Amino acid sequence: MRLNDKRFGIAWLVLLILAIVSCMAEGWNEDTVLLGAAYMLSLLSTWLCHRVRPRAALGNLIVMIAYNAILSYNLVFNSRYGAGLTWWLFALLLNAIHSIGLLIYTSTIRFIKKHN
Repeated sequence: MRLNDKRFGIAWLVLLILAIVSCMAEGWNEDTVLLGAAYMLSLLSTWLCHRVRPRAALGNLIVMIAYNAILSYNLVFNSRYGAGLTWWLFALLLNAIHSIGLLIYTSTIRFIKKHN
């Protein structure tokens, strides 16, 4: 196992713990299920990207941890007067868009490698 794999594994676990804490802090309802699905899509897309481009996956994972930490903090602690919906929507959209983009990138790289 390379050092890069250890760093990726640690960062992946950090995002997993952040997702679990963020989802469990607000209680379990339909909104939390959608947010949890977006987090799982993020974890899956970074893992798939790691199989093709480990450095790109680690960089994307660090970016995901950074914005998810900010959004999760605000979702848990600053969600009064309707602001929680804003933080929830930002977390949902950013994770979904970033993950779909990463999946497209990974698919494109695999397609290029396969046809060269």
